Amino acid sequence: MRKLSVKLALLFVVIALVAVGVVGFWVNSAVQNEFSSYYQQLPRVGPGPGGLGPGRIMGVLEQAFLNAFRNSLWLAALVAILVAVALGVAFSKLVTSPIKQLTISAKSIASGDLSKRVQQKSKDEVGELSTAFNSMAEQLERKEQNRRQLLADIAHELRTPLSIVQGNLEAWLDGVITPTQEHIARVNDEAILLSRLITDLRDLSLAEAGHLKLSQSTTTLDKIINGEIFSIETRAKEKKISILSEPLSNLPPIFVDSERIHQVLHNLLDNAFRYTLAGGTIKIEASSVSHGWVTVSVSDSGSGISPEDLPNIFNHFYKADKSRQRGHGGSGIGLAIVKQLVEAHGGKVWVESEVGKGSTFYFTLPTVLQPC
Repeated sequence: MRKLSVKLALLFVVIALVAVGVVGFWVNSAVQNEFSSYYQQLPRVGPGPGGLGPGRIMGVLEQAFLNAFRNSLWLAALVAILVAVALGVAFSKLVTSPIKQLTISAKSIASGDLSKRVQQKSKDEVGELSTAFNSMAEQLERKEQNRRQLLADIAHELRTPLSIVQGNLEAWLDGVITPTQEHIARVNDEAILLSRLITDLRDLSLAEAGHLKLSQSTTTLDKIINGEIFSIETRAKEKKISILSEPLSNLPPIFVDSERIHQVLHNLLDNAFRYTLAGGTIKIEASSVSHGWVTVSVSDSGSGISPEDLPNIFNHFYKADKSRQRGHGGSGIGLAIVKQLVEAHGGKVWVESEVGKGSTFYFTLPTVLQPC
């Protein structure tokens, strides 16, 4: 006996049998006792002083009445049992039907059909289970779509530098072109880009899995920011972009992995450079408003981000400008790495932007008062 509906139906029947049996026995005994007591108190005609005496014995009619009452009681019990069986079957199907749908949907999802959902017909515990199941199925479907998109994006990003390297090497081997210093430098740049992309993907994968190791120590924020500003000064002069920074000496020391925070700032500044035209400005600010945390912001006077793109800006390989070519944009994982590295330190990252007026990226870092 494995079906839950049969077990529930039998349970209803057993409960009904016990209830009807107890009630029938109780009512029959009570009526029998009360009837006998009543007749014992009636006067009877017969031998004795004055011809009267207590203790009248029940006659044929009275006994027939009790028999009829018992028959009616057992008939009512039989009807109650039949009704209990019908209700038990109906209620068991009512309870097991959504569970059966859940089982079918779970098997469909296990076989790869992540679009399967369960209809919600109630607001009880089974309904809550259906809601939780549908939510789980939606998340699985979304993760599967993201996984497929991620694989496609990775293949796309890796194919371009590999094609360039392979094409040049084949041309050199076939003697089509003679490798010059310029050609070799271009192939070397693509190899460096390919290596950096693979490294970024590895770091992103480790961070999302929670396996990225941080070598945290006490340092100062101005040391990290000034180091990044120094590394981009030449690039800023070439593009005629002004780099502004507020004094940072009054901030508390921070407890971070300096190399990873350098990477965070590098990615944010690199992103700002792509969207800031010549003559524009990039500004770096920091403040300690919340106890135990400092907030760093990187602002640009670029083109800004549209409201529909803002929720996805930290997703893998997401590019707000769909027409952006690889040479003009990054790999699409720089901001995703920023998010993962900041969250690995226990901080948070967000962005505020207005189309045509630029964007400001914020992130928080722990101070030595609140080490992670």
